[in-house]
Amino acid sequence: MAYFTETFMGHRRKQWLRSLHHVEAQVSGAWHKGSIDQKKIEGDTLIIMATFPTLNDLACTITASRLIDVRGEQAAYQQRVIEKVSGQGVMIKLTIPIYEVTP
Repeated sequence: MAYFTETFMGHRRKQWLRSLHHVEAQVSGAWHKGSIDQKKIEGDTLIIMATFPTLNDLACTITASRLIDVRGEQAAYQQRVIEKVSGQGVMIKLTIPIYEVTP
């Protein structure tokens, strides 16, 4: 049986979503700020969709992404190699489940 109520967890998910400010992608050691196009909650999962128009005209390798909160602090970080060609857009979709694990 879960300790927290589903109503409480729903409020916490909304609070988390409000606290997430932007997504950044790392290219050649430099961080590029993306535009969050969508933030939503589906069930117990936060879904964030971000695009990076400044990278559209570049052929590059994205080596990592990170999520920045409203205080400017790094909330999450993930290394992942994504190769892209010039003219190809960049969209990063983050899915972050937030749920209680009971023993």
